[in-house]
Amino acid sequence: MNTIDLQDKSRVALVVGANGIVGSNMLNHLSEKTNWNLFGVSRAPMGSGSRASWVGTDLLDTATCLPVLESLGRIDYIFFTALAVRKTNDEQVEPNLTMLRNAVTPFLNPVKKLRHVCMVHGTKWYGSHLGPYRTPARESDSRHQGANFYYDQHDWLSAAQQGQSWGYSTIRPHFINGFNVGNSNNMMAAIGAYAAVQRSQGKPLDFPGTPAAYESLTMVSDVSIVNSSMLWSATSPQCANQDFNIHNGDYFRWKNVWPLLAEAFKMPCGKVVPTKLSEYMPLQSENWNRIVTEFKLKPTSLDRLVSWTWADFFFRGEWDDMSSMLKARKFGFDQFLDTQEELVSSVETYRAQKILP
Repeated sequence: MNTIDLQDKSRVALVVGANGIVGSNMLNHLSEKTNWNLFGVSRAPMGSGSRASWVGTDLLDTATCLPVLESLGRIDYIFFTALAVRKTNDEQVEPNLTMLRNAVTPFLNPVKKLRHVCMVHGTKWYGSHLGPYRTPARESDSRHQGANFYYDQHDWLSAAQQGQSWGYSTIRPHFINGFNVGNSNNMMAAIGAYAAVQRSQGKPLDFPGTPAAYESLTMVSDVSIVNSSMLWSATSPQCANQDFNIHNGDYFRWKNVWPLLAEAFKMPCGKVVPTKLSEYMPLQSENWNRIVTEFKLKPTSLDRLVSWTWADFFFRGEWDDMSSMLKARKFGFDQFLDTQEELVSSVETYRAQKILP
């Protein structure tokens, strides 16, 4: 990686989706690893932790957001992490394409000197949300049938790049683990809040997913790995116009990791007890409020902590989720993490931040 580039105080980076689990941690990562000028785009004010300047705007409001972004002047690197969640795959196409187009278009004028756009996608590119797919998935695998906003975003960005001096890259993680509050798709917040509720009732840590999900092979992308790969792909010339699978580098089965998490939460490990968390957890809001008070946690409601509909999906991957890291390794990305150690460590992070007991 070009260390001189990272220390160049004239460079400017824009992180789009600055309050999400990837975006907020990306701003912290850039604050630590670079001397660049940083901007974070989000509708709500950003939390503390980075030295970025907040750009408050709604990327779905084209008439309002374009002048705001245009006023920023030169931007060298755009890290696009925003996501508009809708009920169906078809409904997600238009808003997510609009956000990307609105975030990038103001900087396509050559005078803006754009260098690279890095976009975060995921293994849904391969249809991991639809059923069994070819594993280990490779970046060259064919697209699945049906709507997928990743495809529309990729097609638009690659077309916009044709004949231009700037490049793009996409990162395809699987379930992302990392610290964040207020992001609906939050892996450890879901596990931790569920564990806290069960423990408060004297229950063991039952696995709320299905038996097949308990047995299948899966993987995790720690947010630190995702952020590192984003910076790597944006600053490495060989990564221009390339797509990369990114995860910790290993695979696991919940049946082997769940007992370790139970131990971390100081609970007996239970059995597989399929539970619709989107129905069960909202009934535990008063119980959760008592836990927050008893352990002097930061007041965070259950519905803000995590989307329990997403948690139901998270615990019901009844097929192997595996993607190949060979391409990223060949292109020079050499970071990895032990997922078992990383998951247990993240429990302590949430405790230290007074989010979990």
